[in-house]
Amino acid sequence: MALGWMTALKLVPWGDVIEATPKIVKGAKKLFTSTREAARPAGAAVPVPATAADPKAVAALAHALQAQVATLEKEQRDSAELIASLAEQNAQIVTVVDGLQKRVRLLSGACLVLVASVGMLVVWAAQR
Repeated sequence: MALGWMTALKLVPWGDVIEATPKIVKGAKKLFTSTREAARPAGAAVPVPATAADPKAVAALAHALQAQVATLEKEQRDSAELIASLAEQNAQIVTVVDGLQKRVRLLSGACLVLVASVGMLVVWAAQR
């Protein structure tokens, strides 16, 4: 199972992901800002049909629709905030993964030098 994850991680074009991260964060912030600005106040009126037979029923329906719209607007703002948060976390993860990739390359090089040194030591010891 671990081999599958490693293969999947190797197939990810990390350079493209790193390049796209600022655009994702900017887009999420733009979405969050636009949903915050586009939100109507919770007490805004809902249009009532002109051919209403029972004014009390229409008023109750309008009140229920206003409450539902307010709830939906709050959920939309919360979702946009969550998306912005996830985009920022994604940016942080990409930065950390990039740093880890650099460390792995450095450690791989150090291991190669160490293996070569041990090999040369074994050859030198065998000749004595």
